[in-house]
Amino acid sequence: MKSITKDYCDDDISREQVIKCFRDYFDCKVSVELPFVLTMIWDFADIGYGTFRTNKYYTSENMELMELAFTHVKRKNIQQAYRTLKLINGLNISYISKLLYFSTRALEHSDYCLIFDIRVARALIKLTCPETLVNLIEVTPSNKFEPYHQYNVQISATPPCQC
Repeated sequence: MKSITKDYCDDDISREQVIKCFRDYFDCKVSVELPFVLTMIWDFADIGYGTFRTNKYYTSENMELMELAFTHVKRKNIQQAYRTLKLINGLNISYISKLLYFSTRALEHSDYCLIFDIRVARALIKLTCPETLVNLIEVTPSNKFEPYHQYNVQISATPPCQC
């Protein structure tokens, strides 16, 4: 991955860069590995998961699953894209939702997918529960498609705050 990410060394990766990379993938300018790893760098660059976690994703079988998943995204079949990405051992809702977010944004879907990770799940609880209750529970997002779909529908339908 070092050779394909050399243009991004020593820089913070922005959302816009990842979206552009997905556009390049859909325009057949780069292989699927680059947007996949840029999404990982964007999200985990300072966490230190390192090469072990990254390398386990880069098998020919997983590359085929990624390509198939993004074909489903292109066809707006998000449920099948989600289920295909779930076949990659180690991927869960946090990373899958980021891949779906960036790929649907790159394709300019009007109903693009949202990121749903532990930070979002905890923030949703904090917005709806008193602080005294929030401190009593451990919150993690569901790893199933149906709750993720419900989250996308509900948040997209919620009017923006007029603060």
